[in-house]
Amino acid sequence: MDSEPAHTRSFEDAIAVHAMAQQTYSADLDPSWSIGDVPHGGYLAAIFYRVAKFHFSLNHPTRHEGCAAPINIQLTFVRRASIGRAILHVIDIKLGRRTSVIQISLMQSPSEQSKAVEKAIAHVTISNLATEAGLSLIEDQTAVDGRAGPEWIRFDIPHPEFRKATGHVEVYQAEGSPQQSGLVYEQRSALTWDDGCQRVHGLWTNEAATFLLDVFPMLLAGLEKSMSKEEGTQGPIWFPTLTITIDFRKELPKCGVEWLRSRTSVKSVKNGRTAIEVELRTDETGEVVAVATHAGLMVDSAGNRSKM
Repeated sequence: MDSEPAHTRSFEDAIAVHAMAQQTYSADLDPSWSIGDVPHGGYLAAIFYRVAKFHFSLNHPTRHEGCAAPINIQLTFVRRASIGRAILHVIDIKLGRRTSVIQISLMQSPSEQSKAVEKAIAHVTISNLATEAGLSLIEDQTAVDGRAGPEWIRFDIPHPEFRKATGHVEVYQAEGSPQQSGLVYEQRSALTWDDGCQRVHGLWTNEAATFLLDVFPMLLAGLEKSMSKEEGTQGPIWFPTLTITIDFRKELPKCGVEWLRSRTSVKSVKNGRTAIEVELRTDETGEVVAVATHAGLMVDSAGNRSKM
């Protein structure tokens, strides 16, 4: 019997992909990992991560010492994805010694009678982080300074019925932690949630960390409050992502880790368009796991549920 995945059986089933042909894979986008009616952007990014690794294990098993994994993902959301079946097609752009590059397209059909269209496209750079060599500079440790000092308080995510995907994460903020004009937020996160009568506990793996790079509820709550005040609305605001670029700096152990820290900063909000940066670090040592930049929109949640 296979052992349970570190990031929980629920998440493993949600990101599972199956080979259909040499360059084509299928996935079933899970409604419990969505925002409203649309699959969460970080959840989709985790599926792209999984497809990239799976593709190399099947088609290029000896490339990059047999340990091929994404070191960079540039993901563009072309159209709103939908819950349900998705097809992912891979094109090998470059198969190199140190790095390889592939393109992955996620496609869905609006109906059984219609032709599949591209919903998201990713360019993924592949390498082996364990064998990378070259100049390294000492990383800034300010993200975890005083990690033994502050008391961490759980942050309640607004509108949990709308933001189902982020309900799988317990997010904590440091008590009394100063925010820089509401533009910089520090959070500590665990992959755990209530599932009916039982408590589900998971650990952060590489795929789960990819999902976490798009989970920053404190920042979004601040933006939501500002937009609701300006426009006089009460319902949830939808923050659809236009693009995510992820730079992976460190692989997490296969057994996973319990906690990860995020520093999220708003670079710009102008005319309803956002630019956000997320720096993800290990909780114990403060090593950078990944850095992500997001370009997105702020719109009424009705746009999430409108007919496609």
